[in-house]
Amino acid sequence: MSTSHHPSPDLIPEEMRNALAKFGEEAEQILTSFAISLESYQPRPIIYHYTDDVGLRGILESGRLWLTDIFSLNDPSELKHGLSLAVRILNEKAANGPEESKLFARDFGSLNEAIRRSAHYFVCSLSERGDDLGQWRAYADNGRGYALGFDAKALEDAFAKNGKTPTSDRAVFPVTYQDATLGDIHRRIIEKMFDLISLPRGKKLHPDAIMQYVLQLSVSLAAHALHGGLFFKHEAYSNEKEYRFLEIHRADVVPDIKLRSRPYSLVRYREFDWKGTATTTPLKKIVFGPAANQEAALRFAEDCLRQFVLGKVEVIASAIPYRTL
Repeated sequence: MSTSHHPSPDLIPEEMRNALAKFGEEAEQILTSFAISLESYQPRPIIYHYTDDVGLRGILESGRLWLTDIFSLNDPSELKHGLSLAVRILNEKAANGPEESKLFARDFGSLNEAIRRSAHYFVCSLSERGDDLGQWRAYADNGRGYALGFDAKALEDAFAKNGKTPTSDRAVFPVTYQDATLGDIHRRIIEKMFDLISLPRGKKLHPDAIMQYVLQLSVSLAAHALHGGLFFKHEAYSNEKEYRFLEIHRADVVPDIKLRSRPYSLVRYREFDWKGTATTTPLKKIVFGPAANQEAALRFAEDCLRQFVLGKVEVIASAIPYRTL
């Protein structure tokens, strides 16, 4: 599904609108080609979602996982990393380009609100590692929480059935931890659009038309750079072995969202019904963290399972011999 922000036709000449549309198609082809290369990847049979005790109860009781708006993620550096790489590549290319390309590159990094309007993105993160010290610390109450182990194929099948619409797209893929590969994607996309920066030159256009055209080109580039970045994470996080569930909704269609509170902010999210759409429960295992009170953590998990889930689910302790996180 295209993530391009479509330009308003009232000021931009048809020739330039067509150029914008062509760039959007070419950028999508680059991203689609990379996404297809991931389709043959087979995750481990069980993938894990780290959470605290409140999250465990909520996930089991509701039968739902949350897909969070990417602009509300706990670690916004994920987004900044991919976009900052695109900004650097654009600046390097513009350094030897015409003056308008230097101005375009200078202003490109200040499009936060415009990027937010380019599409609606929601993600749910799981991991192929169910007992990872870094993730216990970061995502599971500093080692006192839980890692919920789901059958990977069953969860993917449930995600594919759950809420797909003609104005949205879904993907499930392993996160890639290779900056060089992301840089190559960004360079190829920037190559496709770079000459378009100078397209208004000599056309005697109204300044408002030029401004609108440059804005649309910037937003289109940013949206594709953002989309490409969602396949990647900085190499420092490679221990997480993240397996990402992604939902993209077209910019002009507001999806059904819910809000939860975080200090001084409201977080947008969507629900993924993993239990109601599956013929058997995809939940296979619950691991409680290395810093948890083992007796209390085991009892709480088993009580929740008896109350909310049908079927056999294994509950085990973390094997990490580290109890004072």
